Amino acid sequence: MKHALAGIILSLGIAGCSTTPVYQAANGTSFGYVDQKIEDDRYRVSYNGSTSTPRATVENFLLYRMAEITLAQGYDYFRVLETDTECHTKYIETGTSEPCSYYRAYGARFPYHGYGYSCDSDRHVYESKRYEAVAFISLHKGEKPTDDPFAFDARNVSSNLANQIVE
Repeated sequence: MKHALAGIILSLGIAGCSTTPVYQAANGTSFGYVDQKIEDDRYRVSYNGSTSTPRATVENFLLYRMAEITLAQGYDYFRVLETDTECHTKYIETGTSEPCSYYRAYGARFPYHGYGYSCDSDRHVYESKRYEAVAFISLHKGEKPTDDPFAFDARNVSSNLANQIVE
């Protein structure tokens, strides 16, 4: 019975790790979007993804949030003034904390004669990446200029990205 319960708990834990990235406000956590109003028509918007959120998803979530802000404030399009996506890489090491140890051994029972270092072969290093995208935008009313590659129609962005948003 204990083994069955442990198996169920382990299965739930693994299932929890392989979830679809969720679009959300940060609300005191380190993942999600954060907005800062700079002026009446200017905002700083960022989206911090978890380690399971790919870069493209973080950037799409940021675009979607910029469209939401634009429409909520009564504007039609936004212009991206500055943008950046950073990758935060962390290396996680598993195995023993002492990877190598000093040995001194003599005699027939030991495979080594003399002294030296022996290293733990169970050590592994895993790379963990997390993306953070940030943009400064200005909000505008009317028709989006067709000759401005940094201008985005908020309704079109919202409509085109809505199927990728899981809340």
